[in-house]
Amino acid sequence: MGDVAPQIAVHARLTDLAVINLTYPPPSHPFARLDSGFHELVQRCPRPVLAVPQTVSPLNRALLAYDGSPKSEEALFVAAYLANKWSVPLAVVTVFEGGNVATHTLDRARAYLEKRKVEAVYFIEHGDVDNTILSAAEDFRADLIIMGGYGYNPVLDVVLGSAVDGVLRQSDMPTLICR
Repeated sequence: MGDVAPQIAVHARLTDLAVINLTYPPPSHPFARLDSGFHELVQRCPRPVLAVPQTVSPLNRALLAYDGSPKSEEALFVAAYLANKWSVPLAVVTVFEGGNVATHTLDRARAYLEKRKVEAVYFIEHGDVDNTILSAAEDFRADLIIMGGYGYNPVLDVVLGSAVDGVLRQSDMPTLICR
């Protein structure tokens, strides 16, 4: 009993993964995000969150959104595991404005995956992060997006918004958000 997001976060400590129906993704308006139960859940949950929209997905192809941040590193580890265990084709997209940084970041992901014998397709893209991730997922025909969680502190996330929120609002496929 009590508020939904904190209760799920508390009980998620006993699990490996929290699977949540994505009926109400985080809204786009900053003040509305303050009251978003889903945003709060992703912030507080100690385990990865699989946000599942109303559509069914066969989980045949996965896209990893990777920017080199600690939370995207966790997503990289999970993507490598899933690609190996489920034999799921994997694509890795990095969205940046500076070419050398993007290449270096993508090379780190490539080295990690190759060491674990995971084959992947790699993309360096430019543009609005959430829309570019969704476009890459569509181009790769992915039916699962894997990405790191919120990167800023909670106040900045609410004010500035997040690629996680943008993907959740627009995507019609499951999104695995890693802590």
